[in-house]
Amino acid sequence: MTIGRPAGVARRVALGLVPTAAFGLGMLWALGVHSADEPVGPLRSAAILQQLASSGQATPAGGSFDRFEIAGQAIPAPNNRNGDVAFFASLVRTNAEECLFIAIGDRISKLAAAGDIIPSGEQIADFTDHARLALNDTGAVAFVTALAGRATGGVFVAADGKIEPVVLSGAAAPDISGGTLTSFERPAIDNSGNVAFLASVRRGRDSSDAIFLRRGGELRKLIAAGDAAPGGGIFSGLGAPAMNNHGVVAFPAIVDQGPILGGLYVIEEGQARLELAAGSPAPNGGIFAKFSEEVAINDAGAIAFSAMLRRGGPATAVFVLDGGIARTVAATGDPAADGSTFAAFPSWPVLSQSGAIGFVASLDGGPSSLAIYLAGMAGLKRLAGIGDALPDGGRLGSFPRYPAVAIGPDDAITFAATSVRDGTRTDVLFYHGPPRRRSP
Repeated sequence: MTIGRPAGVARRVALGLVPTAAFGLGMLWALGVHSADEPVGPLRSAAILQQLASSGQATPAGGSFDRFEIAGQAIPAPNNRNGDVAFFASLVRTNAEECLFIAIGDRISKLAAAGDIIPSGEQIADFTDHARLALNDTGAVAFVTALAGRATGGVFVAADGKIEPVVLSGAAAPDISGGTLTSFERPAIDNSGNVAFLASVRRGRDSSDAIFLRRGGELRKLIAAGDAAPGGGIFSGLGAPAMNNHGVVAFPAIVDQGPILGGLYVIEEGQARLELAAGSPAPNGGIFAKFSEEVAINDAGAIAFSAMLRRGGPATAVFVLDGGIARTVAATGDPAADGSTFAAFPSWPVLSQSGAIGFVASLDGGPSSLAIYLAGMAGLKRLAGIGDALPDGGRLGSFPRYPAVAIGPDDAITFAATSVRDGTRTDVLFYHGPPRRRSP
C-alpha cells in the first residue's frame, strides 16, 4: 500500500479498512523538539458531554444539517483553546449541499460552502475529496477544496470572515524543477498562521508526493519523493505532515534503496532526521510493522500513533513517543476502563498539548462494542460508547462506519455519532469538555 496520493474519500475509506489505517511493511508517524513550556496536568474533571449541532437543525448557510460524515467516514472537527470548533456538514433543503462551519460559543457561522466564489474567481465545487480542517487558537481554519474554473483545487485559510488562498492547482511547485502542483490534502496550521500540507506534483507524465510549507507569505518545499532520506535510501512516498507551534514538522514516509523500508521523519530548522524506523522494537514485545497513516505532535514534541506489531506482542496498540522512547497507551487484549477488553483501534489517536491521548476502540465484552477513551496523567477514562445515556434523555446509537475524534489543547474531544430518542435517530456532533462559553 502506498501513501500520500491525494485521491479523496475513496482512498480514505479504503485505508480505514485496516485497523490502524496502515500502509506498507513499516510506516508512519511524528516526533519533535521536547519543550517544557506546556505543563502536563491531570484530566479536567469539569468536562461534560455537550451537543454542538444535529441533523434537522437550521444552519446559517440555509437549509438544515444532515450529516457530519462522508460515505461513513467521520470528518474530525478540530477545537482550540477557546472551545471553538470547526466542522464539516452536508446540508439538505438548500443549494449548498456541503459546507464548513465554525462554532464559537453558542453561535455557528459559515466558513465556506459549495457554490461560493473565491477571491481568484473560481467556484467551490465540493469538499467531498478533501473534507479535512485544521484550526488554530486564533480561530483561523485551514482547509482544501475542489474548485470549478481555471484551478481545480486549492488550499485556503478562513479567518476574520475572509477566505485567503494559500496555493491553487496549476501553480509551479517551489524548488521542484518543472513541477506543477495538481492536488492537495490534509493541511496543518499553527498559531502563527503557517500552513503545511501534502501535495501531488506533476512532472511530465509522472506524479509524486511533496510536503510544502507556507510561512510569512512564502511557499517552499520541505521534502519530496525522490529526495535523499536521512539514514540512507530515497523517499518514494510521503504521508501527511503534522506541525507544532515551534516550527517542527513531522511526517511518515516510505523509503526505497535503503537499509529500512521507511519510518517517521522530522524536519526542524530545515534539517530532516529519522525518528522511528520500521522494524524497531516495540515496548510491549515484537517490532513495529505498520503505523497509522495520520500522526499527532504537540509542542512538547510528544507523538501519538497506533501500530500493528509483528514477531510477538499484541496485534495492534496505541503508543506515545516522547524523548525518543515509545510507551504503550492501550493494546489489543488489554482491559478497558469499563470491564471490556480492547479488540481493535479503528482510527488514529489524537494528542493534546497537555499530553492527553484520545482514541476510538472496538471492544470485546462490556457494555459497548465501540467507545471513545481519553488517556492522561489521571489514567484511562471512558468518555462515550454505544448504548450510553445522553444528557437529553436519548442514547448513543452508533458511530460512523469509520469513526474519528479530534482533540483540543485543553483535552476537549469532538466526535460524530447518532443519538436515539423515542425511536428517532439523529446525527449529532458532540463536544466533550468544560462547558462552552456563550457568545456575547
